[in-house]
Amino acid sequence: MSDVRWWRRRWVRRTATWTVTAAVLAGGLFWVSGGYDSWRDDRALDSACGGDLAAGAVRELFDGISLTSSGRWTDRGHCTVSASDDTDAGLVLWSGRTEHMTNLENSGGFDAPLGHGWTGSFRFNPDSEDTDEAGAVLVLSCGKESGDGQLMTAEADLGRGGFDDPVARERLVAVLTETASAYARRTGCEASVGGRVKEVGVSTTRADYKPVTAATGSCAGLLDGKTAARWGVRTVQEIAGEPAPVENCVLGGLRGAFLYGFTASYGPSARYAHMRLDERRDSRRPGTSAYALAAGCPGAGGTALFEVETLLDEDDPELAAPIVDHKGLRAAPQRFAERSAERHGCEAPRPA
Repeated sequence: MSDVRWWRRRWVRRTATWTVTAAVLAGGLFWVSGGYDSWRDDRALDSACGGDLAAGAVRELFDGISLTSSGRWTDRGHCTVSASDDTDAGLVLWSGRTEHMTNLENSGGFDAPLGHGWTGSFRFNPDSEDTDEAGAVLVLSCGKESGDGQLMTAEADLGRGGFDDPVARERLVAVLTETASAYARRTGCEASVGGRVKEVGVSTTRADYKPVTAATGSCAGLLDGKTAARWGVRTVQEIAGEPAPVENCVLGGLRGAFLYGFTASYGPSARYAHMRLDERRDSRRPGTSAYALAAGCPGAGGTALFEVETLLDEDDPELAAPIVDHKGLRAAPQRFAERSAERHGCEAPRPA
């Protein structure tokens, strides 16, 4: 055997030995450093939430963060995803439960409709100090019968970065829509689904007002120019004209001062709204009760409720009459209710 051939065989044997040794050492380091646990936790996402979780979308949302999951829907109707380390990053998804809807409604602002064929909304206040926190809600109609639907919400904490990044908002909505669609299929809900949601909006805050003549969304066309001028309406605060569980419009005075507020509630939100309306009527509080309208809606919409909130006399609110009694503004609640109901395929609104 030549020296060259002997050297080559010896080099191959050494190389193989080094490769095996390196693999063993690397595997040991991977195990000791927690890499195996991270790999195992990450793989667990694929079967989390009863297999409904949109694992790919979750990985995109929490890019680079090692995650673990509760693995299934619990008896309380929720499924969680959290960081494997001590950071606050995580996600909670709720399905089929309505008691937490009040948290999504109590935002101090108007949530942005999702659009793209979905009935849902996104909550993120760009002025908040907690820019890494956001939430979204989605309602799916499982059939034509009124009230036949499913609800799912998502509340997330990025741990780093923020939802002021439009990509992060789009990714959270993707988690919600894809997970909700999978959950609906598995549970026998034959819901029609929308498309990929892009350019997800943020919540409209009280500072986000514009001239009444510039209204293009939920406030568009509620008042003609002469009536608006006669009763001091100069500004609007509105959301996009897309279906959402809660739709809002505020007609305001100079610098957005509140004058009249219109709210349309559907599904679980409508049930809460009906209860609040009954409480106000039982207490005989003056205000909007006489101007509430209702409409039967197919699927998840249930019995929608349309309400008007008015500015009362601060000196004696028990005796004051609502400003909406003015004849020129009486038609505005009807217009608001009719346009909103049409977006959801509901019946014509009637007095509630």
